[in-house]
Amino acid sequence: MPDKFKMIDIDSLSYGGWGVGRTDSKVVFVGYAVPGDTLKIEILEEHKNYDFAAINKIIEPSKDRIEPVCKYFGICGGCDYLNISYDTEIYWKTEIFKKEFKKTFGSDYFPQDVDIKFNPSKENLNYRQKIGLKIHGKDIGFYKKYSHDVVNIRNCRLAKDGLNELLKKAGDVLLSEKYYRTVTKNISLLTISEAGLKNIIFGVKNNFKLPEQFVRDIFAGAKCDNIFLESAGKKIIKYAAGDTDKNNNSKFLTIKDKKFLYDLPSFIQINKEQNENIINAISDYTETVTERGAKKFSNALDLYCGFGNITLFLTSYADKITGVESGDFAVELGKKNALLNNISNIKFIKSDVSKFLDKIEKDKKFDLIILDPPRSGIKGLTGKITALNPSYIIYVSCDTMTFLRDLKQFAETGYEIEKIDLFDMFPRTYHLEQIAFLRKTA
Repeated sequence: MPDKFKMIDIDSLSYGGWGVGRTDSKVVFVGYAVPGDTLKIEILEEHKNYDFAAINKIIEPSKDRIEPVCKYFGICGGCDYLNISYDTEIYWKTEIFKKEFKKTFGSDYFPQDVDIKFNPSKENLNYRQKIGLKIHGKDIGFYKKYSHDVVNIRNCRLAKDGLNELLKKAGDVLLSEKYYRTVTKNISLLTISEAGLKNIIFGVKNNFKLPEQFVRDIFAGAKCDNIFLESAGKKIIKYAAGDTDKNNNSKFLTIKDKKFLYDLPSFIQINKEQNENIINAISDYTETVTERGAKKFSNALDLYCGFGNITLFLTSYADKITGVESGDFAVELGKKNALLNNISNIKFIKSDVSKFLDKIEKDKKFDLIILDPPRSGIKGLTGKITALNPSYIIYVSCDTMTFLRDLKQFAETGYEIEKIDLFDMFPRTYHLEQIAFLRKTA
């Protein structure tokens, strides 16, 4: 049997947060390793040309290695980079993106000097306004690295202070003797947010119903505004502490100069500051393009629009805007948000994006299309999108690999990348938010 323990020097970081080294002529990806480390590692998973490994012992730490600020780091799978400074993280995230870009495009489609700008986050701790946690037994937290075991936490260093307080208070009720054996055992997911409103969603097993007294105790203990139940079949029930979703209520999620009604089952960016920076970048670009053309866009299309996070900010640059989203909650909120901000040139449509593109009239054209798909990207849809003949495409993505895959397909069909902005939406993790600004040239 081959020796599972090896010595290795780490020379770089890769996408996924892995430290990279080489041993026995194979590349080895090591969790929580830092470039410059000399390590004794344990091979966890073997492949023909590469292996995955865990640190068994740090023989010589890198000069870039620092003491993590969180006691759960290295056990909980929520963070990747708490063992390096934020400046070092920024350097490696930029290098990793450029490496993957070159790997995807080579030199066949455009020059390698594409304008790529990295936008760091002002805060790299306590920035999250939403977190999702697993519940198993008396453990409430995130999965351990390399497993589906839950690490019990009562404080996350990435979450805002108010969110941690909400987690503690909700956890006290969930783990109380009164509910642990009767209610909590039927709950598998706990998602909480504090973005204008304090919201909690319980993901329950099968069709379990939350007892009325439990709901009252959560409201009283956690001091939240709304509670949601989401069944295994994705049916959602809302319990409101007050009349929180009326237009005249003072509690709103404010993004830049606009007010948004927000319910937890709809998607929200977790880093408010970076979300506003992304909206600024999109607004600046669309303003430049419309000024260059001396007119507004005639028809703009925002695919995967959510509750209008980007859509509402297009109103100054387009005569007509269509937002497409598959989620019931998000579409209804989008319509309310347009009314709330006195915007009349947006139409929200509830539809799966692929089905929408299949059914759209053949002569329908959009001169601007914005995409903000889920992590899986838009595989198979690039042809349907380019068939609408947009002059400009703005592609927002939270996954580097699917983003680059789809970007290459747009490039092959006559779209030039004018620039790429990288936004560190998720500091201390390997994830990035990236935006490509594309112009039709053929």
